Amino acid sequence: MTGAILGLALAGCKTSDVLLASTQATSPEASAVCTAAKPYAGQPLRAAPTAGQLPQRTSLTGQLPAALTDKLDGALDTALKATKAQSMTAAVALPGKGLWTGRRGTDKPLFFWASAGKQAIAITVLQLAEEGKLRLSDPVSRWTDGVPNGELITIEQLLAHTSGLYSANEDDAVRRKGGRMTEAEEMAILQRRGLLFCPGENWRYSNSGYDLLGRIITKADGRPWPQAIEARIIRRLGLKDMRVAQPDGPTDDVALPVALDGEDGLDIAVPGAAGALVASPADMVRFEQAALDGELLKPASRRLMLARLYPMFDPGMFYGLGVMVYDRPDTPQRLFWIGHSGGGAGVRAVVAYDPRRQAFVAAALNGSGDAHATANLLLKTLD
Repeated sequence: MTGAILGLALAGCKTSDVLLASTQATSPEASAVCTAAKPYAGQPLRAAPTAGQLPQRTSLTGQLPAALTDKLDGALDTALKATKAQSMTAAVALPGKGLWTGRRGTDKPLFFWASAGKQAIAITVLQLAEEGKLRLSDPVSRWTDGVPNGELITIEQLLAHTSGLYSANEDDAVRRKGGRMTEAEEMAILQRRGLLFCPGENWRYSNSGYDLLGRIITKADGRPWPQAIEARIIRRLGLKDMRVAQPDGPTDDVALPVALDGEDGLDIAVPGAAGALVASPADMVRFEQAALDGELLKPASRRLMLARLYPMFDPGMFYGLGVMVYDRPDTPQRLFWIGHSGGGAGVRAVVAYDPRRQAFVAAALNGSGDAHATANLLLKTLD
């Protein structure tokens, strides 16, 4: 993954793409030979955020003051010009004070949030664990057959991307073919590739791991994983402008990813459980609030999500159980967010909580541009 600093400027500011159509280098055919899980041997973990750095359950309703919304509107105009995105949407929410949303370049109210949707899969799995329908220590082989070393890989390792599983969407044949893999096609790739390292030994992003989590949810919850997310998260929170993207699902109200440089824009049904949320930015920040403030999870589960934070591709980016922490140099103070990024061909997205400003932000861009820099610019407007 290519990375750089999340800084003040929009122009020329890039960061690591947490991609559905990953740009990670193709791995060699050789795989790790494992007879047991191994202790983590990668770069040092980050300390977990303190309880005081997590949001409290406070209403996000109401409008922010007009003077502030004018500034946010201006910042979004600046972002559109600097990124040259074809369309973008964003929201900023201050709990107890109000919410602002903006949209440019389209009249479609919903956007695709790519891998930011992994949080919905992770929360659903943690809810099932709270209910005793599965255990995070369960081996994958208990729930699905054919996974390389599935008897050694745990559900928790799938959530954290420490399973060692290859991400099948990176396979050259899949890239050439395009479209969604069948379950059999994905499993064949995983079996051919084997493990990149023994379970628990290191960290590497794997969309296939989240595809497997979708299958596990389906079995443990007794209904397809999209229905589980709809019931457990979307309807529970009363989110009217959020749904799970599915094959043959409606797209008339969605600003779809845009083709660039001759590459087709991502088909939003392709990622499946690796990133499936279509939503307005307002519903994304409402979801992020509920993910972090204890509305959807018990205190022990919320702590577990952030207990072990593994270094990602870029310095200052860390991964827990379906959640990311961003800890990067910035001016005038160090940038610190909790949330998740997403991206793919023609789309970039991020939703996050900024503990210092006690603010939520969501930004999604179609075409070119950096969602992180856009979100950072909007948050700085609050200063």
